[in-house]
Amino acid sequence: MMQSRREFRGNSFLKSPVWSGGILLLIVGLGLGLGQAWAQEQDVIAGGRHLFQKFCASCHGARAMGDGPLSGSLKPKPANLTKLSVNHGGSFPFWYAYRTIDGRDHIPGHGTRDMPVFGIWFRIPDDEVSIETEWADQVRGRIWQLLSYLESIQEREP
Repeated sequence: MMQSRREFRGNSFLKSPVWSGGILLLIVGLGLGLGQAWAQEQDVIAGGRHLFQKFCASCHGARAMGDGPLSGSLKPKPANLTKLSVNHGGSFPFWYAYRTIDGRDHIPGHGTRDMPVFGIWFRIPDDEVSIETEWADQVRGRIWQLLSYLESIQEREP
């Protein structure tokens, strides 16, 4: 039995300008999408950097190394936040840090749960109504930005 010429050419469709152009457009489109996602991530990190400088740098230092202007008067000394990942087995401890910032995990230097050193900006009241408010969403957003920034400045293990 004789095969047609078309069958011998096998993958000629894959070499066609339509197929190649479609693949090129797909790759370019994915690249643009990744570029936009990267830009948005950088915006979130920049927002977190701003929040860090406003609320955290006085104790943890401008570079988050635990050497802020108030660090000398604090006991215990503020943590070097650039080593969170190293101190947690190489992975950024997102939820541990989240609970520390929102006050659920008590850090003596942060003050009481009712009035941490950074006030209400990172705290959602415990009542049922407050959990589902616009304020609660804003608090979650601020914590997410702050954690995105902290994750971006982590030291890597040597």
